Amino acid sequence: MGDIKLNPSQSQAVDYTDGPLLILAGPGSGKTLTITEKVVNLVDEGFSPDRILALTFSEKAAGEMEERIENRIGESSGITVSTFHSYCNDLLREFSLYAGINQGTRLISQEHSHVWGINNIDSFGFENIAIPNRPYDLITSLLEGVSQLHDHLVGPQELLDFVTRKLDEIVDEEERDELLKLADLARFYSHYQQYKRDHNFMDYDDMITMTCRLLENNDVVRNQIRNRYDYVLVDEFQDTNYAQLFLINLIADGTNLTCVADDDQCIYRFRGAYLSNIKQLQDYYASLEKIPLDRNYRSSSQIVQLSQQLIATNPEREAKTLHSHNGDGEKIKVVKSPDDSSEARWVADEIQRLIEEEDIAPEEIFVLTRKRADGKKYSDALKGKMIPVEYVGNLQLKNYPIVQEALAYMHIVADPFNSGIAFARVFAREGVSEHDLQKINTVAKKLSRETELEGDGIYSVLQHHLDDVPVIQKALVKSILTRLNELIDYRKNHLPSDTVKYLLSEKTDLYRAQLLADTVASRRNIHILNSLTSMVEDLELVDGGSEFARAVEYLELVFNLDIGDEETSEENTVKVMTIHQSKGKEAKVVFVCDMADRHLPLRFTKKQFRVPGELEKGVQRDVEDKVLHLEEERRLAYVAMTRSREKLYLTFPEKYAGNKRGVKPSEFVTQLDCESNPLIEYIETDKLQDTETVTTESPLKGKQDEYLRLLNMYAGQGQMKQALESLVVLTQLKEIEDKGNLAVFDIEDFLKITPKEMGELEALVNEDLPPLVDSDMRFSASKIRQYMECPLKFKYSNVLNIPIPQKTFFQTGTDVHSVFEQLCRHKMQGESIDMELATRILDKTWDGSVFDSETHEQQELERVRQMLEYWFEFEESNVNETIAVEDKFNLKLDGAQFGGVIDRIDQTPAGEYIVIDYKTSKSPLSKNKMPEDVQLALYCQAVRERYGKYPIKAGLMYVNPKIRDLRLMDVDEAQINSVLDGVREIVADIKAEDFEIKEEPNCYFCEYKGICEWYNHQGRKIHMHK
Repeated sequence: MGDIKLNPSQSQAVDYTDGPLLILAGPGSGKTLTITEKVVNLVDEGFSPDRILALTFSEKAAGEMEERIENRIGESSGITVSTFHSYCNDLLREFSLYAGINQGTRLISQEHSHVWGINNIDSFGFENIAIPNRPYDLITSLLEGVSQLHDHLVGPQELLDFVTRKLDEIVDEEERDELLKLADLARFYSHYQQYKRDHNFMDYDDMITMTCRLLENNDVVRNQIRNRYDYVLVDEFQDTNYAQLFLINLIADGTNLTCVADDDQCIYRFRGAYLSNIKQLQDYYASLEKIPLDRNYRSSSQIVQLSQQLIATNPEREAKTLHSHNGDGEKIKVVKSPDDSSEARWVADEIQRLIEEEDIAPEEIFVLTRKRADGKKYSDALKGKMIPVEYVGNLQLKNYPIVQEALAYMHIVADPFNSGIAFARVFAREGVSEHDLQKINTVAKKLSRETELEGDGIYSVLQHHLDDVPVIQKALVKSILTRLNELIDYRKNHLPSDTVKYLLSEKTDLYRAQLLADTVASRRNIHILNSLTSMVEDLELVDGGSEFARAVEYLELVFNLDIGDEETSEENTVKVMTIHQSKGKEAKVVFVCDMADRHLPLRFTKKQFRVPGELEKGVQRDVEDKVLHLEEERRLAYVAMTRSREKLYLTFPEKYAGNKRGVKPSEFVTQLDCESNPLIEYIETDKLQDTETVTTESPLKGKQDEYLRLLNMYAGQGQMKQALESLVVLTQLKEIEDKGNLAVFDIEDFLKITPKEMGELEALVNEDLPPLVDSDMRFSASKIRQYMECPLKFKYSNVLNIPIPQKTFFQTGTDVHSVFEQLCRHKMQGESIDMELATRILDKTWDGSVFDSETHEQQELERVRQMLEYWFEFEESNVNETIAVEDKFNLKLDGAQFGGVIDRIDQTPAGEYIVIDYKTSKSPLSKNKMPEDVQLALYCQAVRERYGKYPIKAGLMYVNPKIRDLRLMDVDEAQINSVLDGVREIVADIKAEDFEIKEEPNCYFCEYKGICEWYNHQGRKIHMHK
């Protein structure tokens, strides 16, 4: 397969197959290369790729590992590369009957869990936990406590039994108080688990613990899984908790196991990662071999040496010494500033110098802080210097203007008689002047005093007295009111989520304005609006979603929670982020900032809830939590330092704004003996002058933002005169910003701008936009079909991910596929199958809440019963053997990654393959069109890459009672290649962001008409003419 040059320690790790192995991989030591080459070596030694399992922690890491492996051993190798949670989720669904879960079980979001806790806090029966007025932090602590218990595979009853037993033994009041709080935690834990069971939810912790119980308690399933894999690899092993280690031990037989870890980078203790798992691994496997990777290919020698000096003082580390492969490099700069504002200013100045004088790209610079909040001053300082920056902060969603605007409309729709503030925001957004708003409010206030108007009076005035109010923009106000009334009528007969989609897409320009703007901020806003809809759909799964007002209340609670983006997204920007967010990343230049006492390390605070020592599983260190905290903070500083390839800065202030007393340097800085350490250049900066500022907010900036929004809104609504007026004001504001006045501004000269100049401006605006289409976008047959139908629909659905109203017939198809899958799995395992088993499976899968009425549901159930009857008829006459169901595949076409799931692969007695795809629809594909079908072509190609040859037949089984037909075609290799060539051309168009309408699409039933730029400018006229 071609030789890759490895260093001696990497070669030793790759070649070792004599038993369980622990690879100790320091930062930049070529860990991923080593894992990839180990898989290559295993395949060379005769291991089948589809019998190798590789587990890691993030989807990104799993994707990168899979790509590297496939580049070495071939596409569609069959190797399973997955995150722990994704792997467990798949396993639970495969063995859902044994696991006791419903096929329709969904992941519960953190926000949902918090809101449930807040709304139900009075029902938990707390006896010793004081409930504050704002219980957000308490619910967070309770959920963290539950998560820790999951990490140790401790259930609510086990915790309660422990507390009951200990209360009989302990007399100390403080200890008893802690035990009684644990009893309250057990009650909360029990309620939470019951809530998830009742509503078909599970969280990430459930995925691990339920899989552990399934494999531990079911010998048949455990043996089947163990027999499925000949070798197991685990990446980032230092980040595992006890439950995940227990899971590894259940899956692997112990001999063919490789774990890759760096104990110095164990920084997720708050998520349950336990450093003692490395020692526990040695207890499990006495013959465990350890091989350290001892060369750092990322950082300069001086960075490697200094970071080693820091981490060396942590006790009980695994013995390893790193050597740099990159030469000495520059000294590390340790920078002391008089205060935190001066620190931020100095960092911004230095970044500006690096960009301008040393030609370092902004994307090659990281600014790292321990706390998210500490990063904001650096982001503001960089913005003040017009340096492109991305601050991955922890912002409450309610602080985004797009959320405030959406909620204003929703409040009016939910309760128009008590939405005066919301009306004010909506009117201001849509261009109603403050003078007209004042007149409406004044009349409402007057009439409320004189008569008994409902609520605050605003809606009553708008509905019944608007003609008596002397507003200038009466037509505009009536237009807004008409749309709001249409929304109010719509929500009476529709699900809240459908009302939200109708509001965002049809009756306001909230989506449309973002699409027209097409900036980094507008793309983020589209993502936020999508999330808003998803949250409401999440709520509907629980309470049926009958009340729109309930949905608005739910969103208000969610938007008060802190939501932090975990990943950076913008290209060619300086990244300001936390150390945790930087894990796994690297840059040429790294600033580790705020290395001061109580900032890094953070002050130790005792967790409100922790797992009692007697219930903790695995090897435990007899060390106080405070000591463990300091060790982890030191590891965090080590991780931050080792992100840098060439230049490293450690900065700290002597004082923080608002504090009278000074602050000590971080003990980690003191430990490095900065003033005499030969690896360090020590710098003291000047104080920021009072006339200087590091913030960028100003009233002028606020006005510019306001008129930019109005410009986008009016342009989106086709109100070009108002759009032009907003553009003129924007230009005048820019003139004031640049020159201080409008003395020389000539509006007539400005309006003479030529199309050529407009083109140059447009190019300038779009120059720094990142690609809209993700370079790693995964394709599928359905995506290709949708692009063929309408490129813009593809853009809205698969690039911008804008949600549309749900369709119940999709639910029926999903449930039927699930029943067929499980019936086949039982048959493949040698078990008998019948209609009774099918009914039991359907009962666990079926969700009647998605139907409009009980009659509709019963009609669908009858259709499903007839589909099952036809399926059983086919099975009775089928002489072939089913060898795979719901078979996931990945394949590449010219570098583009395609994925999909083949419903069923049968093998004939002669060893040939037949591909079958189930269809529940009423519109069959004609047999002469099947050879052109993209889905079947991809399936046939996937079978060839998986099994070494094309299937002899492929086709569609229509189980719909009105069709009941299996339509198979003979597979022709030339025809498959012809279809795939067309697919390649479409992928190229998508990656080039070519969403131009080339053929008139059928817009009549399209859910995106309300926001579609083509339909609203051309298509509407065409369809009206028709």
